[in-house]
Amino acid sequence: MSDDLRNELLPLLWRLGAGVAMALTGVGVCAVFDLLIPLPGPIAAGLVIGAAWWALHDAPPRADDVDAPRVDLDADYALPHARDMRVRRLEDLIHGAQPSRRMTSRGLARTLGDIADERATDPAAAPLSDGLRHLIAEARHPDAENHPVGPIDRRTLHRYLRELATGEERDR
Repeated sequence: MSDDLRNELLPLLWRLGAGVAMALTGVGVCAVFDLLIPLPGPIAAGLVIGAAWWALHDAPPRADDVDAPRVDLDADYALPHARDMRVRRLEDLIHGAQPSRRMTSRGLARTLGDIADERATDPAAAPLSDGLRHLIAEARHPDAENHPVGPIDRRTLHRYLRELATGEERDR
């Protein structure tokens, strides 16, 4: 028997023996008061108590850390562009692009349209490109079945986001 196995089994065997000994002591005390208890029940109970005692105190540690990391609730941790609600909305929408949740091109284009609407309130904002205006119009069309929105590739999405970015965000 290897030393590692011996080091793991000895505490278990010791605790099982102690549990059975406690159970047999209880049977002996009952016998003094003329209360006879058949041995298999208390021995089984002693084994269960010893195993539970070992599992709670001497079980090997888990490999995975089950404690979640502390959440930083300080407002400075966020990058400056993450404080913008438009960016947050896009992050939420893009986060939905997981196998269990579908993100559609129409939903992304509508969000780009909402950002464009907020951007339109800025008098210094440059006009939108034809491609972005066409994409937003297709996404907002009430007859969605006859006006499909094509896929938006990463390069085009970045171009649209740079176009929609305000002055200080555009420099990044």
